[in-house]
Parts: sequence; C-alpha cells; structure tokens
Amino acid sequence: MSTKLERVLAIDAVIRRGGFPSVNDLCQEFEVAERTVHEDIRYLKERLNRDIQFDRVRNGYYNANPEQSLPTFELTSGEVFALTLGKELLSLYVGTSFESVLRSALDKVSERLPEKVRIAPEDVKSIMSFRSGAIVPVSGKLFTDMQKACDNETQIEISYFAPSTGNVSTRIVEPQLVLHSSNTWYLVAYCTMRKALRLFALHRIRDYVLTDTKFQPVAREKLDEWLDSAFQVQHGEKLYEITIRFAPNGAHYIRERNWHPQQKLENLPDGSCILSFPASSLEEVYRWLAPYGPDALVLQPEELKQMVIQSCEKILDSYAAAVSD
Repeated sequence: MSTKLERVLAIDAVIRRGGFPSVNDLCQEFEVAERTVHEDIRYLKERLNRDIQFDRVRNGYYNANPEQSLPTFELTSGEVFALTLGKELLSLYVGTSFESVLRSALDKVSERLPEKVRIAPEDVKSIMSFRSGAIVPVSGKLFTDMQKACDNETQIEISYFAPSTGNVSTRIVEPQLVLHSSNTWYLVAYCTMRKALRLFALHRIRDYVLTDTKFQPVAREKLDEWLDSAFQVQHGEKLYEITIRFAPNGAHYIRERNWHPQQKLENLPDGSCILSFPASSLEEVYRWLAPYGPDALVLQPEELKQMVIQSCEKILDSYAAAVSD
C-alpha cells in the first residue's frame, strides 16, 4: 500500500506511459476504490496542473501535454525530516491496527507542502531508515476501548495472562493511561485486587468487559512518580539501588545513553565505568544486562548478583548436557 502522494505520482506515471487506462484499470493497479481514483485524478488536475483528459472512444485517460513536468514544491528541512519520519514510522506498523491511522495522518501532511527547500516529486526519496524490533500486534478495538475507558474514568474487568506463572486471572482495574514502550503497548491501571498501580501488556489481555462504574483517577504527580521509579517499564514490590561496573568495551555503549532519570555514572581511569540507578524490577534489569555478558559486573544488590550467577550456571549445565549428547 502507498500514501496518497506516492499513489498520485504513480497514477500520473501510468497515464503518461499511454495505453489510456480506465478507472477500473487504475482501481485494479493500485487496489483502491473508484472514488479514490476520481479524487486522485482531480488532485492531479487541480493541484498539480496536469492536463489529463478522458477519451470516451478509448474509455481511458491520457495526458494532453505529456512533456510538461510536475511542479516543484517547497519544504523546509524540518518538514522533509517529518515526512520521512512519518513514512518510516508507517512502514514499521504495516499490517497492524495502527496502519490506517498513521496512513491517514501522513496523507493529510503530504497534501500541505510549503516553504524553503525545492524538491521535484519524482526525486522524493527516504533519506533515513528505521529498523524496529519485533512489533507486538494489538487489536484496534482493544486499543480504542482501553483509551475510551481511560477518558471516561470507568473500570474494566479483564482476564489477564501472566507469562511468569502461565496463569490467566480475572480482576477489576481502573485504567489511568495507555503507554508505549519498546514496541509494546501497556495499560497503566490501578488493580483493585492488588490495591496498587500495575502495568498490563495489551496483547496479554485475553478478554475484557467495559463497565459503567466510575472511579477517581490517580493524581498525575503520583502517576508520573510511579512511572519514573521503573528502570524501563516493569515494577516490583521493593526498590533496589542497582550498581554495575562495565568493562571498557561495554562502557563505550553505556556512556552513549541516559538509561534512567536518576542514574549516576562514574568514569574510571582504565576506561571502565560504574552505573548506578534505582529500580524495582530485578528481572527487567537482568534482561537488559544479559547482552553485555562478561563486560558487566553486578556490584549490588546481592539478589541481582545471584540471578546472574544462577543463570550462568544453568547456561553452562545446558551446554555441558548438549556436548555430552
């Protein structure tokens, strides 16, 4: 599928090649409705000044002035970046429930193309590229219903799958906001069963019922404080002070980013560094830490250190068993 601007340029190219394509031909070529083709033809004639005519004898369109080039339009460098970003963002979500929303927004932007940098439409190319991790598909209706419940401040009864236990539990939650992190959508909600704020991955909600029961939302300051207390998104029952020493090879990557709003970074003379930050989910910190392998040494807390040791022992046992087989 293509954006409106890409489709209009492609339709213009088909007509310029001759052959007198009909509305039906263009519908099949670009997999759009007749109304869309008529709108695109009108856009070419009225907005891009193409001399496109309809030949009733041949039942198709032709360009009465094929030598005429498309007009240039002007964009600021910021607008070029925004359009490119929009197109690349759309490419990451093709096939998901958000594709139509992003496509609609990009089409509206592409129809308003003012000032500064002149660009010929035929020469428009992506000047950057994005590669995402695995995108977790989410139902558009689920996403919309969660947002609606947040806006209406009404409770939801959900059946939720917990991967840590493999069980599905039913609970009443008070939705506060929908959060996106690391290609995953979450519902931040107050769980009436746990009597605390919790994070629910939308794709793990097996079933849900919207209710009319109103609730008083958590104060925004308290909500932000709770969100900021996580290393990334996960929360636990206890807050730990994490301290990790990274060898020079790993330290290069650690210095390049801010990993936590309350982090402390100490650079050491040998090129290594020590990173410290508060976090309540040791499991989440461990998953982040694992790819650094021997370049990362946990100094504290002891619980995280033991998680790493036990994991390494299990890996060694697995490889030892595989070799013996």
